[in-house]
Amino acid sequence: MKKRYRVLVSDSLLLIFLGLVYAWSIFKKPLAAAYGWNDSQLTWTFTICMFMFCIGGFAGAQITKHIPHMTVTLVCAVLMGGSFALMGTMTALWQIYVLYGVIIGFTVGAVYNCVLATGNRWFPDKGGLVAGLLLMFFGAGSLFLSPLSNWLMASFGIRRAFTVIGIMFLFVFIMGSFFVVSPNEKEGEELKKLISAEDKPAKKMPPDFETKEMLKTGSFWMYMLWCVMVSTIGIALLGQIATISDFVGMSGTKAALMVSLFAVFNGLGRLFFGGFYDKKGRLLTMSIFGVFFTIAAVALLFGVTKASVTLIIVAFVLFGIAYGGVTPTNANFARSFFGNKNYATNFSLVNFNLLVTVFLGQFVGSTLYMKTGNYTATAIAILILSVLSLILQFFIKPAKQPE
Repeated sequence: MKKRYRVLVSDSLLLIFLGLVYAWSIFKKPLAAAYGWNDSQLTWTFTICMFMFCIGGFAGAQITKHIPHMTVTLVCAVLMGGSFALMGTMTALWQIYVLYGVIIGFTVGAVYNCVLATGNRWFPDKGGLVAGLLLMFFGAGSLFLSPLSNWLMASFGIRRAFTVIGIMFLFVFIMGSFFVVSPNEKEGEELKKLISAEDKPAKKMPPDFETKEMLKTGSFWMYMLWCVMVSTIGIALLGQIATISDFVGMSGTKAALMVSLFAVFNGLGRLFFGGFYDKKGRLLTMSIFGVFFTIAAVALLFGVTKASVTLIIVAFVLFGIAYGGVTPTNANFARSFFGNKNYATNFSLVNFNLLVTVFLGQFVGSTLYMKTGNYTATAIAILILSVLSLILQFFIKPAKQPE
């Protein structure tokens, strides 16, 4: 069935472009130079974007119950492309909050949901591998688009660069939307035949928790607290990678490469830890995260205080790997602790930790920098969160079976 591989290629390309949302930090310095906005004002754009990404993903899941995924993707293509193009005509700060923060954040979340929901249905025989692969392309999207965006801004100015990016988004997503479809009934039957009778039996799954039952368990809330800690670290860094690189003396081009470096290791972390959780379990997986986060935080602290490019690179690599593994771990946790029946809704609620972490990330990543004039306080806060997350994950126990 060659069609499913065409779907996989198209979905991967769409997720690469959606991953540009993680490269926000490369736009901050040019925007500050062009409009005079400060770091805190610009970081709020990313905070709003992450907030709306979460809302868009949940809304996309509900909308596609009534409207085809392809139609939703087409509408979002027009909104995304148009918003980027209109950013080339901005005159006020509120406009970037609306265009990039609200509209682009929401539409990226909605299309992200559409692509993952349909893409996985084409590979019932390779579900885990394909999910990890798609998440890798999303996480590593800025690897390809950060240098391109940086070159466009340097060559044509920030206004024309946004217009070109808008046209690119419009073209790619209109073309790709025709592959954001689920298998029809005949194709679905053919795909089921790919699952051999010789396959290993599936692991014993936990009982299916209703959403209200899940919300009553201590396991869910302890895990959510862990998510808040590690996601705060990730979001704080995502909005500051380029500016931290600039702070320790890197050029604009090298700062853009740091964004790409973080993105590629973030993608590799998603691909690797998706399968690692299945084989080794939650405790070992999250323990590795805690160690990586802690070592990276120490490297970041000494990197910003000693202006060490080498330590900053080490920090970004380790942070990228660890934070990349959080997304597939969220998905595996929701299924392995609370069952398959209500997985979609339960998983979406796990992702709602972003509604808190976008604001905490803003404070840790930008507000502390604005108040102190350096990144030492930010690095200390990240180190504290890393150590606490390492300790907390030992207190997450399997949920009590519902009666």
